[in-house]
Amino acid sequence: MAEETEQDTGAEASGGGVDPAAMALALNGASREEADNFLRNQNALIADQRRHLHEQFKQLRLNIWEKRLGVLLRIATGFVGLAVAAGVAFMIWDASQSSGLLIEPFSVPPDLAARGMTGEVVAAKLLDHLSEMQAQTISLRPAKSYINDWGQAGIKLDIPETGVSLTELDDFLREKLGHDTHITGEIVRTASGVSLTARTGGEGAESVSGSEADLDGLVRQLSESVYRATQPFRYGMYLASHDRLAEAVSINRTVAETGSKLDRLWSSQILGQFSGEQDGIDSELDLEQRAVAFAPNNIVAQVFIAAVHEDKSLPEQDIHDVKIALSLLSNNGQEMYTGSAAVTEAISLQARIDRQLGDFYDAAQGSTALIQSGNPSAPPTAAQLAAMEARNHDLAAARATIIDVASYQIDYRHGYTMLYSIESRMQINSEAQDWAGVLTDADAIAPMVQKFSGMRSFLPTTVVPLTAYAEARLGKIADAEKHISATPADCYDCLLARARIAEVEGQHGRADYWFARAIDGQKSIPFAYTYWGEALLDRGDLDGAIAKFTIANQKCPKFADPLEGWGEALMAKNRSDLALAKFTEAEKYAPNWGRLHLKRGEALGFAGKKDEAQKQFAQAAGLDLSNDDKAELAKVSHG
Repeated sequence: MAEETEQDTGAEASGGGVDPAAMALALNGASREEADNFLRNQNALIADQRRHLHEQFKQLRLNIWEKRLGVLLRIATGFVGLAVAAGVAFMIWDASQSSGLLIEPFSVPPDLAARGMTGEVVAAKLLDHLSEMQAQTISLRPAKSYINDWGQAGIKLDIPETGVSLTELDDFLREKLGHDTHITGEIVRTASGVSLTARTGGEGAESVSGSEADLDGLVRQLSESVYRATQPFRYGMYLASHDRLAEAVSINRTVAETGSKLDRLWSSQILGQFSGEQDGIDSELDLEQRAVAFAPNNIVAQVFIAAVHEDKSLPEQDIHDVKIALSLLSNNGQEMYTGSAAVTEAISLQARIDRQLGDFYDAAQGSTALIQSGNPSAPPTAAQLAAMEARNHDLAAARATIIDVASYQIDYRHGYTMLYSIESRMQINSEAQDWAGVLTDADAIAPMVQKFSGMRSFLPTTVVPLTAYAEARLGKIADAEKHISATPADCYDCLLARARIAEVEGQHGRADYWFARAIDGQKSIPFAYTYWGEALLDRGDLDGAIAKFTIANQKCPKFADPLEGWGEALMAKNRSDLALAKFTEAEKYAPNWGRLHLKRGEALGFAGKKDEAQKQFAQAAGLDLSNDDKAELAKVSHG
């Protein structure tokens, strides 16, 4: 009963528990007016109850959204906190990696400041000169290998700011955690003018003195002193790039003996290259070998040891050294090459092997990749590329490349670039059988060796074989014999030139002797077999020629010359059907060889394929041909 009473009370309180029977009795006993009032009151009560319930529902929904928004706000706050923490962490990490150069305003006499030469202006001028030198320094060395690397953090003015800002926080973190070099300094008057001093932290102070009228020049001198003190290796490269080779050798010798481990590693190998231009090829080899002895994983030094052996015309030794460099590059323990540079260098090194074996087509592709990568070695590589294109009988491409060499910013290897450019022009004229042009090109040697005396020692194994053979072809036999006899006995190109000169003289036995000597020293290299095969072909020894061409083709299947010579020998044996296959194969590797298209056209003509033959003759007519080939083309194309 108690529960029923409580339930009834609750129903009345809610206005929803009116007894229908009681309501009917009340209405029956009431007047019409009282009944209408009663119903109106009940309707009003129900309406109030509905409004009350609606407000309660709205409040309930609002509470739910408030709770959801609260959760979202807490999540957002968490993300903001994480972002701030990550930002601070990055600023701390970035500051710890900082190794830039910060130049603070100089202290200057008041009267100088009043005339506009304020401390900020002096600092800005120093900044400009240092930035200019940094931009003009050419080097293969990756930026991260420097203890003080300005490449990422840069060279900046350090002007104090007021207030608290992210910049101030960054400066504070770099001051506490980074490795920035701060430069401070002053200008003071002296009895003879002014003295400028720059202090570079642990590197000490650098001072220059002179006339106040030459203040700009003094700031430039001071910038060089600062660059030398803070970036000795880069300063040496800057000097070499600006024709100050003797100074570059001196500073790199000091760095190679007293610098940090990485500086010593890089300076020791670059010193060899500088020494080659100044002191000669043997001095370069000795210093590069010392660099490898100091750091066996010095890839760059190993690459230049290979380059010396190439310049000495020792192709098998060059290939051996390049393979060692490729092995070191795959490990890259000293991180001497960054990721993309390592890939490009590997392609370039493979190109070195290809050209030593006669695969000039693939070698040209690899060298082109190195040039297009923007590598600092682009100028000498471009000059060598022209020689490869010439030896692959694409004279139009070779001439275009040798012209383009002049458009490159010459790197620190001025002497080498000049030598390779001269050698390439001689190679182009040799391929064109312009023997007088070969000797004319050699005239450019005199000013080169006057400027770079060490390059004279490179000539016997690079230039002399070309000039001596050209002299023989011009009938200057005595000069040819005199010049070639002074070349080293182990020089491969020199031995080939001896053999070919003897062949020009009609001394076949002597020519065979020198060809055999060349093969005995470099058995895996195909050129001696090829030239010997050509000599035998000219003598009419077709089987002997084919035997030599076969061996040359085995040494390098992608070398076009033995395939073409083999085809000519087969044609002379009335086997044009077999010759055609050799010419077709050769065309894959030397597509722009005029004589090859001429001979292929002849083979097609003998096979009865006149239309195809005419197409080959048309191609030959658009390419470089010797005078004899032009005469032959005129005869067969109208026959």
